[in-house]
Amino acid sequence: MNTSVIIKSTKYGILLLLDESIDFETLVKDICTKFAESRKFWGNVHLIITIKGRELTPEETSCVVEAIELNSDIKIILIEEDDVIKDIRMKDKIDKYYYDEIYANAKIIKGSIKKNAIIKSDNSIVILGDVKKGAKVEAAGNVIVVGCLEGEAYAGYPEDKSMFIVASEFASDIVTIGGVVGKPMMHKKWSFRVSKQEKEPLGVVVWNNNELLIEPIKSGILKNIRQV
Repeated sequence: MNTSVIIKSTKYGILLLLDESIDFETLVKDICTKFAESRKFWGNVHLIITIKGRELTPEETSCVVEAIELNSDIKIILIEEDDVIKDIRMKDKIDKYYYDEIYANAKIIKGSIKKNAIIKSDNSIVILGDVKKGAKVEAAGNVIVVGCLEGEAYAGYPEDKSMFIVASEFASDIVTIGGVVGKPMMHKKWSFRVSKQEKEPLGVVVWNNNELLIEPIKSGILKNIRQV
């Protein structure tokens, strides 16, 4: 029985226990085999994975995620290593310094924010779920929603316009960043493309000092915000 890769279910996704004694190439092959064999069991889902048992470099982590996604119908949305939440797709679009700054001292909410609930933080907030209609999230830093943003979101409270709001899906017409409140506008070059993509992550920033601009993370919008 191959025990180099052990997969366990968790409340929010899966736990991956990796053997640290074998070479990485063999480990990746074992991961491919494990997930190919259990493809039907997991089905088509979006999951958070927690990695334990072996310390991985960022490149190795990307390799593990690719091995899982190529051999299953799983979409990895976030990774937890050593109690640190990481989003490798976002990291591809943001320089390392800024990426690390996003999650520094952030409040992590494991689950959705329900109607009438109010969540506040003196730093950033990362929500591993949805922000339901009627709920409110307020952060001095950034607001990052893994799921759908239906309720209110206020980043950069009260007047920091350099912060941003990110969500896998926006269903809220009004957001606030650093006191600038309104409905974010998307550049026409992205509007059709985004409508063709399922749950493409979007980011909202303050542009030209008093405009709220929304674009796909792939556009590099977050990386460019420092130039505003």
